[in-house]
Amino acid sequence: MIIYKNKGLMPSIWHFHTGPTAKSLLRRLAVVAVYVTMVTVAEMHYTDLRLKDTPSSFLGAMGILLSLLLIFRTNTAYDRFYEGRQAWGTLVNNCRNLAIFFNAVLPEGDTNSRHFFAKAISNFPFALKNHLRDMNKVDELDMVEEGERRDLRNFDHKPAGVANQLWVKTEILYREGHISESQHINLNQHLTTLMDVCGICERIKSTPIPFSYTLFIKLFIMLYVVLLPFTVMTAFGYLTIPAVVLTSYILVGLEMIGEEIEEPFGFERNDLPLNQLSQLIRVNVHDILQIYLPHVEKQAAKPGFTIVT
Repeated sequence: MIIYKNKGLMPSIWHFHTGPTAKSLLRRLAVVAVYVTMVTVAEMHYTDLRLKDTPSSFLGAMGILLSLLLIFRTNTAYDRFYEGRQAWGTLVNNCRNLAIFFNAVLPEGDTNSRHFFAKAISNFPFALKNHLRDMNKVDELDMVEEGERRDLRNFDHKPAGVANQLWVKTEILYREGHISESQHINLNQHLTTLMDVCGICERIKSTPIPFSYTLFIKLFIMLYVVLLPFTVMTAFGYLTIPAVVLTSYILVGLEMIGEEIEEPFGFERNDLPLNQLSQLIRVNVHDILQIYLPHVEKQAAKPGFTIVT
């Protein structure tokens, strides 16, 4: 995700066009420019290709319909992006609340349980992040030495494995009398929230915007761009080339931005900074439970533009 503080217009424009999405957009605009140039040159020197009898209101109506579709497309994509961010915000708060609860309940001398919960709670966001990115690895997870049956390597669904470890350890503390019945009930709500957040993120990831809808918009944009030069050539002449390229820049750009943000858990520059959020949770949890964390990777957004993942 791009974290920005620079309010300058020109640096923002330059930075935007250095990303892979903008470069892909420019390649598509190059194809449009070649097409429009060929049509314009053929019309101006060889044959009459203009659609003289086509009313201008027809193209205007098509533009309005296309604009409405793109607005709906962009809003839908942003809703998915923002829902994903809300889910991870809930996860951040819930992990902090779990750490605060165990810090208050556990005896000061019970360092083993404190280490366990510090590691297990901070493992969940890393497990969820890798799960959403289809990375079935445990390199970023701290092993809690709870026995082979509950080893995270034995779980295909790593977030469920981490939640299982927390549930089992919590039940042990409850049976040993370290947690009262009312505390146990409240704690269950926090533990359930972990998998609720996981379910929300999985729903966003596994339910893309319907293919027929996105395909229809792409075909509509292509049809509009193909017909546009023939309807404005009489009034614009050679200015048809920059006019059509500029129109394509706006239409195709909005569609590509929607494609980029509708899957917020990937590695694109405008996706959610899951690495940063996971590391933030780990630092906060260890700090609350008063467990020293020797190696902390801090990512600060400096003035200008900073890309975090």
